[in-house]
Amino acid sequence: MSKEYSDIKSVIKASPLEDGMTVSFHHHLRNGDFVLNMVMAAIADLGYKDLTVNASAFFSCHKPLLEHIRRGVVTGLECNYMDVDLGEEISRGLLKKPVIFRSHGGRPADLYRGNSHINVAFIAASNADPAGNCNGLSGKSAFGSIGYAMADAEKADYVVVVSDQKSAYPLQKSSIDESRVDAVVFVDSIGDPEKIVSGTTRVTRDPIGLLMADLAVEAIAASGLLRDGFSFQTGAGGASLAVAQGLSERMISEGIKGSFASGGITGMLVDMLRAGLF
Repeated sequence: MSKEYSDIKSVIKASPLEDGMTVSFHHHLRNGDFVLNMVMAAIADLGYKDLTVNASAFFSCHKPLLEHIRRGVVTGLECNYMDVDLGEEISRGLLKKPVIFRSHGGRPADLYRGNSHINVAFIAASNADPAGNCNGLSGKSAFGSIGYAMADAEKADYVVVVSDQKSAYPLQKSSIDESRVDAVVFVDSIGDPEKIVSGTTRVTRDPIGLLMADLAVEAIAASGLLRDGFSFQTGAGGASLAVAQGLSERMISEGIKGSFASGGITGMLVDMLRAGLF
């Protein structure tokens, strides 16, 4: 069954969105995301007020949110990370309510426990079919995993998939299936994948960050766990990437091969896999 709408405003009007509700977004496109700004501009044009935006992260590309806050369209923010371009303004008291920060694991946990609630979720997907089966693995704007949006798809009252790649039904290799989706809209572009690698997703050059990374590698080695068959998990932050880099060098020099690495999967971990370290 097709759930396709012609444009963003049409799908918003069809949704149960009302003043005072919460909308959500994921950040897999990081600083290349177009969907949050696109949707919030349409929401503002339609006259909604007093909304909370729950996003897994906010980046500098999301600065237009500041104007929505000034106009009273947005009065609350919930996130796992906020870029300095928004953070500085928010820290000066621009927002009506205190920002709610959660960890990457805490956000879905609160959704599943009922401590956080999403009324309408807007899920950017690089490929989708008209019924809502979607993924982030294929299409011109492919970004990889769509994991941050899984909890949104399961727990939101109403789920909208926003994609720039329309495939025939049923989409192969769907990450979120149609049973979780209420509406689909296709747009010209959901974002610029080239800007996924930006800011925090580069190995840090900060001396303090590098010192932290060196000490972390030494701590891992001193723990006695750095041996054949060990498993490794790290995030995509600059200091974390420096740890992975240092650990890679140590594994090569000591002839150690791990069992698996878990992410945020970054180019650094892929390089370690290709080097035979996992």
